[in-house]
Amino acid sequence: MVDDRLIEVGRPSPRFLRKYGLSWFAEGENEDYFAPEILSVTETQVEHFRTQAASLYELAWRAARHVRERRLWAAAGIPDNAVELVDYSLREETGLHLAGRFDFAGGLGRAPLKLLEFNADTFSLAPETATVMPHQLELLPRRQRQGARQYNNLLSGLVHGFRRILNHHPNRHPSLLLSGMGHEEDWLNLELIGMAARQAGFRDVELMVLEKVIFSEDDGIFIELGPDEYQQFDFWFKMVPWDFIAFEEPELMDLLTRIVKKGLAVVLNPASSMLLQSKALLPFMQELAPTHPALLRSGLSRESLPDSGSYVAKPIFGRTGDNVSIFRHGKAAQSNEGDYGSFPMLYQELARFDQDVDGDCYQPSIFTAGQEPCALCIRRQDGLIVDDDAEFVGHVIGG
Repeated sequence: MVDDRLIEVGRPSPRFLRKYGLSWFAEGENEDYFAPEILSVTETQVEHFRTQAASLYELAWRAARHVRERRLWAAAGIPDNAVELVDYSLREETGLHLAGRFDFAGGLGRAPLKLLEFNADTFSLAPETATVMPHQLELLPRRQRQGARQYNNLLSGLVHGFRRILNHHPNRHPSLLLSGMGHEEDWLNLELIGMAARQAGFRDVELMVLEKVIFSEDDGIFIELGPDEYQQFDFWFKMVPWDFIAFEEPELMDLLTRIVKKGLAVVLNPASSMLLQSKALLPFMQELAPTHPALLRSGLSRESLPDSGSYVAKPIFGRTGDNVSIFRHGKAAQSNEGDYGSFPMLYQELARFDQDVDGDCYQPSIFTAGQEPCALCIRRQDGLIVDDDAEFVGHVIGG
């Protein structure tokens, strides 16, 4: 139980959220998104998260190279029209992965730390972690505020990642276009990404919804400023999943393949992150490191799991808990509907979550900027499927 480590701080005020342009996180259905407590974690727990995330990051890349070397694209969930660019990216874009987020179960007390998935392509929770979570320390009772700290280097990690990418491309103009599909949450994440990019040395940073971005196989990536006036960008960061592009926008997938291979633009996160994002990579990670303490048994068929009958079924490119089902002793115990049911399913051994007295489950996540873990955030859910109804829980490092 984690109850004796929960510290009441209250929720961030509307004034604070307005100041940083984050009011959306506390409006309408989101009004209870920020938990009124933060969780005290130990230095030992944080170090365990950090070392395991670093190990898993390296292992994920080993598994990705294993897939490429043996041409196991279909088994890893990569569609035919994405193979060319993912293969190119694994060969030529080493070191260009900007950031991702590992989601775990356990690690906070009684339950062992286990990897659930790696959000390696598009990732959320960035503004909550970088901006709101530090503010929660200021809400601590006065006696606990002095010297209070968190494991939270997300913004500086992103800045370092962008500098690394710029150093890798010294002859490119430091211009960056940020694009999403129009969702408010995407814009809030992109604004933080843009802040980090500017601090890293990008001089021209703009935001534009995907449908208004111009892609040219001869000239690269542009936006229209006015009649017959265009701006070209050497770098493009997208809150648009590679799997969405490959499956739903195949013409754009073909265009991006030509644009990237011709060197007309650098896309972040690069196409290799589609393979890291695929939950079908998890069985390959297990194959390469069968005794890794943070890996759960997993496979693309139910028969690949132990006979306990307790497992999770989830789409290999699913998000926000959509189309996830929990089985206990062979019977469905909990399930979510969603938009990803057409994808192949990954079957994963059921992990244990740390819980509170109300039975709510705590899911810790570790951000990585490149290969470096850089921040911890936590969500709380009244069930085993963490979805859009989860609360965001801050933390403080205690004894």
